[in-house]
Amino acid sequence: MFPHIRADFRRYLNAHGGRPTPGALWAAATEYGFLATVVYRYGRWTRRIRPAPLSWPFKLVYRLLAVFADLLFGINFSTNADIGPGLYIGHYGGIFLHGDMGHSCNVGQGVTIGYKGAGKSTRPPRIGNHVYIGTSAVIVGDITVGDHAVIGANTTVVKDVPPHYRVVSAAVRMTPIERETSG
Repeated sequence: MFPHIRADFRRYLNAHGGRPTPGALWAAATEYGFLATVVYRYGRWTRRIRPAPLSWPFKLVYRLLAVFADLLFGINFSTNADIGPGLYIGHYGGIFLHGDMGHSCNVGQGVTIGYKGAGKSTRPPRIGNHVYIGTSAVIVGDITVGDHAVIGANTTVVKDVPPHYRVVSAAVRMTPIERETSG
């Protein structure tokens, strides 16, 4: 748990200049994305406590913290998801991370990663290392996103993405309005 949290913290510290000044340390430690990630890492740790009855008090604390993080930050993690170290969430709100992710990934605001919800998909997506996922991107189904891929803002991904590929939505097209609109 702690090595992953240290790697996550380094990503936030780098976003605040990279030098461990008191201001940068405070700014990194109070980022909503970082705080929600710490709660997730704690939740994953509680799953490994054996024998299981010993984990119950820790899991209760986790559930309370997870509800707090979900309501306050709008960031929802599944403890079934295996997320590597160095996760960076640049903004908060409307983020659902329910798939496996490699190390050093970036996640924007409004991102959804999870089950397809229809059909025969029984596995969530698997995201590689060093993947950038733009604002409001949706990645669903039993698919794989390769290492160093870039998923553009407002892009829905339902097919495998090879390593070192960029996926973006169709370009915006403007057309003139044929008649006057009211209201």
